[in-house]
Amino acid sequence: MSEDEPFVKTPKQIEATKLAGGRFLKHFMAYGGSRSGKTFDHVRRIFIRAMKEPNSRHLILRLQFNAVKTSVWHETIPDVLKLCFPEVKVKINKSDYYITVPGESEVWIAGLDGGERTEKVLGKEYSTIFFNECSQISLEGRNIALTRLAQKNKLRKIAYYDQNPPSKKHWAYWLWERNFDPLAEEKVDPSEYVSIHMNPADNIKNIDSDYLKLLGAMPKVDRDRFLLGLYSDDDDGLAYYEFDRERHVKEVARTSGTVHGGMDFNVSPMTCALGQYDGYTFYIFDEIFLRNSDTYRMAKHLRDKNLGGVQLVPDSTGKNRKTSGKSDFDILKENGFSILHSRNPFVTDRVNNINRLLAANRIVIDPKCKKLINDLEQVSWKDNKLDQKTNSMLTHISDALGYMCWKLDKIEKISDAKIRTH
Repeated sequence: MSEDEPFVKTPKQIEATKLAGGRFLKHFMAYGGSRSGKTFDHVRRIFIRAMKEPNSRHLILRLQFNAVKTSVWHETIPDVLKLCFPEVKVKINKSDYYITVPGESEVWIAGLDGGERTEKVLGKEYSTIFFNECSQISLEGRNIALTRLAQKNKLRKIAYYDQNPPSKKHWAYWLWERNFDPLAEEKVDPSEYVSIHMNPADNIKNIDSDYLKLLGAMPKVDRDRFLLGLYSDDDDGLAYYEFDRERHVKEVARTSGTVHGGMDFNVSPMTCALGQYDGYTFYIFDEIFLRNSDTYRMAKHLRDKNLGGVQLVPDSTGKNRKTSGKSDFDILKENGFSILHSRNPFVTDRVNNINRLLAANRIVIDPKCKKLINDLEQVSWKDNKLDQKTNSMLTHISDALGYMCWKLDKIEKISDAKIRTH
């Protein structure tokens, strides 16, 4: 489209406009292939909202500031203003990166990596927040930013999102396709989470036809993502790839037999996976997940659950880790718990052992163990380590399960030389 032609929505953008007006909508996702008009449409909608409500404030957010500056500030916003609002006079603040429209409303851009700049931007309240390329943003980062979606005015507070869809383990897939919040471990209202699938073919009048040929010639995994806009079934480094809710999550009743507890020592979180082992299958009936805690508090929680006689298999580093002058092992023993000593295996061996047991359907987990289930579905490898940076609450409860399973049923024929404390 040339700058002299009037802006006309594509059929897909018309559909998006209708969906965006949903009565209960709070989170609107546009996902799909590259150059399908997703970002343009959201930015256009933000400027309409800004001009509708005087003195309102709106934020376009991306993981990295340089990325949102290059793509949205220098490309998308100028295109939207020229094509959709050619008569509107705006003021551009090139030092703080916001645009003022008639009525003194402001549209800001920011990155979550911006240090003081990010603190300054997130110190304000907004009527709209747009998470651009949200596949790059962690769920924790998104949730923190959402606390600023709180400006008091007549506008309904809405969050917009767009992305080329990543793998199905990403939080966006769970929220919009499964209607489940993997961090809060609870269902979300599908009327509040609405999405639209937009692909380059839907925006063909605004892009070069050769671009579709270029995307079509890509390898299948890239073609599916950037041309067809599909979530990937690829595990993409998923650690516990054998875990399947349908196979491994069933109600588990505690019996009169011995109870074991795998334990991972951290201040936040400190975790324990509780189950029984019949010589073949692990039946996990409960979990403990304590934020900002210590070993004394863990001992109290175990006693409160009538688990004074549980046999614990803790992270072996607890033998040396000190809490109030005593090791974690000493604290547990003083509180009446028996400890089955074990040396930590290599992380890869411990994870492989869990996958081995899952593949044989030898682990059954009660649905109330939400943190453990979430871990098994979300934990992934990054730089040859289990990723704890994307979500700091992940890996700990599955580590606890791993210690217990390794002690009671480890992979055979692994040399003791491979086992080490980490």
